Amino acid sequence: MRRLEELAAALKLLPDVLEQATAQVVQDNRPFLEDANTEQLAAGLTRENQPITPEYAPLTIALKQIKGQPTERVTLRDEGDFYTGILALSDAAELTFVGTDAKTPGLVEKYGEDILGLTDAHIEEFRQDYVLPELQQKTRNTLGL
Repeated sequence: MRRLEELAAALKLLPDVLEQATAQVVQDNRPFLEDANTEQLAAGLTRENQPITPEYAPLTIALKQIKGQPTERVTLRDEGDFYTGILALSDAAELTFVGTDAKTPGLVEKYGEDILGLTDAHIEEFRQDYVLPELQQKTRNTLGL
């Protein structure tokens, strides 16, 4: 009977434990999340898994060709300042991405808010590879399993 009471008490604690663990996993892995956003941009994709549009202007294409940069897709990368300015921020309920580079407002205005953030596939990969194992361990520890 004592074990059942211990399990009941642990079950009451579990939601808070898992919420805190999720927030900590996100915090600990912000560089991974930020890199995933820049990799997605380099592939020319928004968080909705759509091509970034509008396409580059002819002058931009010519300049990118001179620099040896991709021109068949919009990557929003010239010198890399926009990419290094992307930050993943989280609270207990939400993960958001912000751009700290001075060009961010203009890029968001031209290309849309969907340039910041991850596709569902990237989020699911993060959940499976990072969040789920941690939550499983916290559940076992909390319940004494």
